[in-house]
Amino acid sequence: MLSRELPTDLTSVDDIREYRRVGAARATDVQEVCHRWGVAQREFAVDGTRVTSFVGANARFARARVVFLHGGGLIAGSRFDGVDVVVRHAAELGLEVWTVEYPLAPEASFDRMIAIAVASVEAATADGTPVLLAGQSAGGAVAAAASLACRDRGLAFHGLMLICPMLSRRPNAAKRQFVDDPSWSARSNDTAWSAALESSDATPPGERVNLGGLPPTYLDCGSAELFRDDVVDFATRLWVHGISAELHVWSGTFHGSDGVAEQAAASVESHKTRREWLGRWIREDL
Repeated sequence: MLSRELPTDLTSVDDIREYRRVGAARATDVQEVCHRWGVAQREFAVDGTRVTSFVGANARFARARVVFLHGGGLIAGSRFDGVDVVVRHAAELGLEVWTVEYPLAPEASFDRMIAIAVASVEAATADGTPVLLAGQSAGGAVAAAASLACRDRGLAFHGLMLICPMLSRRPNAAKRQFVDDPSWSARSNDTAWSAALESSDATPPGERVNLGGLPPTYLDCGSAELFRDDVVDFATRLWVHGISAELHVWSGTFHGSDGVAEQAAASVESHKTRREWLGRWIREDL
């Protein structure tokens, strides 16, 4: 279904522009998010970057705050894309969700994306509320890289959630196995990373050596997706560094399938599992 709607095998800036155009036509908006999940919203900016905050419509205070970074291959998407993966739990768990309109490649470098995410974490932690940094797909790349930048700066936050994250350029079995995946191919992955890193000094987070000092982390992915082996490797190296990390590889699922086939058993289970982990994180039971 996705392959009939979105361009595949991106190789040029023109391909990126077309991918953005088609993606924007399919995008959700703030009213839809609020209506579907029973949340209220407000708009503000962090260092000139647009942020939307969602809280349960009847919430009097937030037990915790989530800074969310959307997917789109580092080259496309908006702050409302995929935010439902955390907003769906906002009312029940007492979460305030900040979703950030971080800049995209090739206009912006990966360094700039990371800097915006770090500034958002800094603003989110300023009042002492427990903060989770979360990212889906490309947003997971930015979130993971920003978490390492926060660690290096001594900026403390409290948790990390990486949902089918885009972590590395390195070849591996999954990238060979799903090289022509119509939802996001190995060629598109290479093009997107090249665009983001062209004027960047940053290294993709999955290629960083030292993953020590990160907070409790949740990771998941599908067994039938390009990013599978990078996610498993990242989780393994978190464990090696003594980090509390929980990994789920959903059997038979593809990249982002929980948003495409929401009623599938694995999709239902993945949302339930994330909610349970978030609850334990809030209770500091990890």
